[in-house]
Amino acid sequence: MNYIAVDWGTSNFRALSVREGRVIRSVEDTCGVGRCQREALPSILREQLSRLEDAFDDQLPVLLCGMIGSNIGIADAGYMELPLSFRDLTARGRELPGILPNPLTLRPGICDRRANEICRGEEMQLAGALALTDNAIFAAVGTHSKWMTVNRAQQRVDSLRTLMTGELWNLVLHQSVVGKGLPVQATSGAAFFDGVATAQAVQRGDSTLVAELFRCRGRYILGELEPKAAGSWLSGLLLGHEVLQGHPGQQKVCFIGSRALLPLYQNVCDALELPCATLAAETALIAGLNEVFRYDA
Repeated sequence: MNYIAVDWGTSNFRALSVREGRVIRSVEDTCGVGRCQREALPSILREQLSRLEDAFDDQLPVLLCGMIGSNIGIADAGYMELPLSFRDLTARGRELPGILPNPLTLRPGICDRRANEICRGEEMQLAGALALTDNAIFAAVGTHSKWMTVNRAQQRVDSLRTLMTGELWNLVLHQSVVGKGLPVQATSGAAFFDGVATAQAVQRGDSTLVAELFRCRGRYILGELEPKAAGSWLSGLLLGHEVLQGHPGQQKVCFIGSRALLPLYQNVCDALELPCATLAAETALIAGLNEVFRYDA
């Protein structure tokens, strides 16, 4: 399993040089596809890969995944439709000749036309999580959390659901009246769990999410919440709402995410007495990429 993988999103670029299934060198940059001219992407790719120095080998296969395969990327690789076999999930994708001396391929995303759901990038984390765990329900959490279910017996991905928790938190706190005039935010466990409790009230039908988002402002204006803890309260509300919307109850959910986010989801599940496991996104991604290249010489 010797290859070079490029995880190229809207905001960021990362290239990983892998030998025997282990990362030997990586480079990162903020040259996401959303920040670059489309016609410049091939030259940016060559420039960034040169930063791998002696960890770059022009005989190694290179795989591009993430938003680089979207309609704003180097080429549109499309989407594979659910239900999708595990074998197709780890397919190499579309060949892109003429850009590098290396064999270069571009991975498609996945979609569920039945629900108008799309996903690009997190499917590689899912592929790794399938190899590393025995779970059947996964949530790749972040800006747009992707909740995915699989059928282990049939070896297929069955469903996909997006909950835009991270983006909504950022919009409400930083771009709406709710966050106007707030001081620098500080982490508050008490405010976070109060937000989770409010999410439970929403789930019971005692309130609505739209109402509670604005009431965050009312809470700190009226002295019920420390202004510096508004972000923690909103985090508890939105993460609690996401988990209550996506978690089936008794069946364990495997959360895939950053080392900063995973403890928050663990805390939500503990507060709600829901079973869960956690898996670092980096670990899942490398395991997924290894699955793509497992049978290469």
